[in-house]
Parts: sequence; structure tokens; C-alpha cells
Amino acid sequence: MQVMEPTHKRSSRKRRKKAQILELLQEFEKSQMTVRDFSKLHSISSGILYKWKNRYKGNNSKPSGFAKVDVIQPKHVAQGLFAEVRGIRIYQHVSATFLKELLG
Repeated sequence: MQVMEPTHKRSSRKRRKKAQILELLQEFEKSQMTVRDFSKLHSISSGILYKWKNRYKGNNSKPSGFAKVDVIQPKHVAQGLFAEVRGIRIYQHVSATFLKELLG
């Protein structure tokens, strides 16, 4: 009887949790080492370290693709105004069809 080995090999790379990644990034910032030397010391690729830096921005745990947005309502616009079409002010939610008819 012949035993077949699996055709796919299990990945040997180590998965790190977010907290571990943030600790490594903090350690990297304090170390003053080059990316190459730090990566070699911790058995990770330089590309992964750059990826983590971009994703977590050092100690920040938020992804870099998000930004805080403050919505400021202009002072001249009345409170509760939903829409203004050709000088007509609408103070409640209306359907898109209704707004289309106003424009027509």
C-alpha cells in the first residue's frame, strides 16, 4: 500500500495577533534599528514590517484608511432643513421621486 503525501504544504509563517504587532512596532520605534536589521532579528520580512507600519501607523490601532470627519452645518441654513430645490426649502424627509418632480 502506497501512502500519498498531501499536495499542499502548511504555511510555516507565524501569525501574530494585533496586540503582538503593535508591541513589535513600538519596539521598532524605540530600537533606532534599520528595518532590515529589526526584521532579521525578529524573523519577519522587511515588507511585512512596512505593511504593519502602514496599516497601524506605529501605535495607532486604527487602519490608516479612515479619517475623522466633523460635519459642520453652515450658520445660514435653518435647523432641520432636509433639502432646498430652486428656492423651495423642505424640512422633512421626502422621496427622490418627489425631488425629481420639483426639478421637472
